[in-house]
Amino acid sequence: MTDNDAVSAAFAHMRQEAKKRTGTVPNLNRPLPKASKSLADNDATPAAPRQRGIATGPDGRRRRRSYSVQRAGSILSDEIKKRGWRKEIAGGWVNSHWEDLVGAQIAAHTKVEMFKDKALFITCDSTAWATNLRMMQRIILRSISEQIGPDIIVELKIFGPKAPSWRHGPLHVKGRGPRDTYG
Repeated sequence: MTDNDAVSAAFAHMRQEAKKRTGTVPNLNRPLPKASKSLADNDATPAAPRQRGIATGPDGRRRRRSYSVQRAGSILSDEIKKRGWRKEIAGGWVNSHWEDLVGAQIAAHTKVEMFKDKALFITCDSTAWATNLRMMQRIILRSISEQIGPDIIVELKIFGPKAPSWRHGPLHVKGRGPRDTYG
């Protein structure tokens, strides 16, 4: 038995086993993919063998692995833009940095209630602080637009203290209505 016959017999056996397992045999008559240029040219120099070991820099130290991973901040900013959350996040930023925007003294007497439709709702401890804040409205809006950008917050709705209420708790009983005053 020659080497050629042994190879042919092994090849035929492999094809029979493949047909038993999958029911089909690979098509050997399909065209082969084109060989790369370096393999097609016989007179081309062979490629240098791959170097083994750890790559080092000019000083002999190991080179740092380069990661092509995006930074978390850029991923977050892309998601914020894609989902249209810029205004909501800007409103939250103003709420959390209110003391930095207006100063400690004003922030101690005012509170940001909510951000809605380009308007920031603010309540004050007293009507005097509300009046003072209304006079400073342009300065506050300018500092907000410098920090978060234009056309996000364009109006401040400033309210004084809330009027006292005699209701206590989540449940309420309706009052007795008006009294007869015509004796």
